[in-house]
Amino acid sequence: MSIRGKAAIVGIGETPVDRLGSKPGEPRRSMVEYLAAAMRLALEDAGLTKKDLDGQGLAAIMTTNYSQPFWPEEAAEILGISPGLLLSGGQGGASAVSLLGQMSAAIASGLVDLFLCIAAAAPFAESHPTFHNMETRDFELPFGVMGPNSRIALVMRRHMHEYGTTLDHLGKIAVTARYHATLNPSAYLRKPLTIEEYKSSRPVADPIRLLDCVMPANGGKAFLVASPERARRLAKPPAYILGFGESDNPHFGSRSRSDALMMGIRDAGRTAMEMAGVRQSDINFLQLYDDYVIIVLMQIEELGFCEKGDLKFFEQTDFTFRGKLPIQTGGGMINCGQPSTTGGMLHVTEAVRQLRGEGGQRQVPNARAGIVTGLGAVPYGKNLGCTAVAVLGKEA
Repeated sequence: MSIRGKAAIVGIGETPVDRLGSKPGEPRRSMVEYLAAAMRLALEDAGLTKKDLDGQGLAAIMTTNYSQPFWPEEAAEILGISPGLLLSGGQGGASAVSLLGQMSAAIASGLVDLFLCIAAAAPFAESHPTFHNMETRDFELPFGVMGPNSRIALVMRRHMHEYGTTLDHLGKIAVTARYHATLNPSAYLRKPLTIEEYKSSRPVADPIRLLDCVMPANGGKAFLVASPERARRLAKPPAYILGFGESDNPHFGSRSRSDALMMGIRDAGRTAMEMAGVRQSDINFLQLYDDYVIIVLMQIEELGFCEKGDLKFFEQTDFTFRGKLPIQTGGGMINCGQPSTTGGMLHVTEAVRQLRGEGGQRQVPNARAGIVTGLGAVPYGKNLGCTAVAVLGKEA
């Protein structure tokens, strides 16, 4: 089934991110407050009211440190809405893009003609128990692998070993994203960054440095997806879903591979671009899931914008909003903050702004089509979990 042009994003809402609660006595807001604020902002952006959501769709993304098995139902109660169709986002950082495909398919099939996708987290303001799975407990912690930073350090070191990748190549990506963040009033980190500052930042898990890593934060995000017929009657220009692809557990089956530097983004991206009927040369910007800088570089490779290990491409290409291949035009999660699994939503909302022409000082000229990605629950090298890609366009 192709969902090309059969649904569109019609409203976006983002609360300011903060880290309130990290210090005793600070004022703070709960996750519920961020959730409600994000919905209100998205509805206002689309020119809709909460009543418009009754009998429609709700896609609620579970935060990683909140152990409620019936989260979509609870989210509906918190928000005071009565949906006719519920979807649950449990794919970690891939949830937003994965749900984008699912919501579009539901709308294309006629089940509903409006969907709210929403997520919020307040890790600094609220404390919820976090449980280690057996893989972490039995095979990582006893050997000193302390979470995602340690895992990605192994991948980054391998990429350096295989292809000669240096901190200068990665620093260019980090500096570009920060440059865009300086032009984004909503970004959390807005101080200009140099390559030397990136290279000299504090080591976290060699070769990973502090400025390689995404920044946790409190906040809420939401977006609304509607049928094309409904989209044309709403307040803002729609951003159409032109193509979608998802890849899960690609180390099994006919597509199996053992290369630790390959991800499911390659297969998901190919599917999404074929559905959209576009090639790399048709894409005006990339909003790539950026839990780490090295993963941005690897996704550019896997999406076919260059060959694996083509370091000259990274040396010669201008990735700024004025350049040949703009990336992370709002600064990405690394500079805007990641409220748990809402982080994947940031790339969707920034893509919509670019297609509407609302990018302000960082607006990509004549932006007509862009790619957004999500990666979730990925112990790099096996891709246990989900990788998702969507092509968004100004016209259906």
